[in-house]
Amino acid sequence: MISRPQIDKLTQAHLERMNIGQRYWGASLASIGDDSPHGKVIKRYLEQIDVMYARGVGLFLWGDNSRGKTYSACATLKAVRQKGYSVYCVMADQLRSIYIDRDMFDPEMTVVQRVEQVDVLLIEDLGKEYSGKGSGWAELCFENLLRKRTRELKPTFITTNLSPQGFLDRYERSAQAICLENTIACQVKGPDHRARIQAELKAMVQ
Repeated sequence: MISRPQIDKLTQAHLERMNIGQRYWGASLASIGDDSPHGKVIKRYLEQIDVMYARGVGLFLWGDNSRGKTYSACATLKAVRQKGYSVYCVMADQLRSIYIDRDMFDPEMTVVQRVEQVDVLLIEDLGKEYSGKGSGWAELCFENLLRKRTRELKPTFITTNLSPQGFLDRYERSAQAICLENTIACQVKGPDHRARIQAELKAMVQ
């Protein structure tokens, strides 16, 4: 097994290279807790991260808006990085543009190469790239990316408002098979976090 250098504390440089949104830099597993169903799944996943990585198994976190899917995924991604794996985060609605624009991730690698080759990739808000019209090219980008990563046993994390059945209804059967056979699906439940934040913001000006 490959020996991976552990990281005690992630720096701003680490977080920027991971492409995690600044809002989630402080995301922590402690805030998720082990008492929720998705918290238990995440804990067990991380306990077996070497096995999960070797098998190319990722996470499919789904649920209603504002329930903490992205927060949970980013906290998990940070923990994976601390265990020595390379990680990267991309918004689903950016997939089409990164394949067209071919922007550079660093002097030696394009962003496309990064999302295809990184140890663990997080795709945020799957389904938001869907327009309901046009060529379906964004969906094809997702399917091709997932296919390439699956072939190389590279785990992918996905957050989405789509239930597993909604995912089946939206995407081609080939994408369904690739995704749902290589990720652990878990519903993220809980209070509406944006409603709580809005109440806190209003309290600041009252």
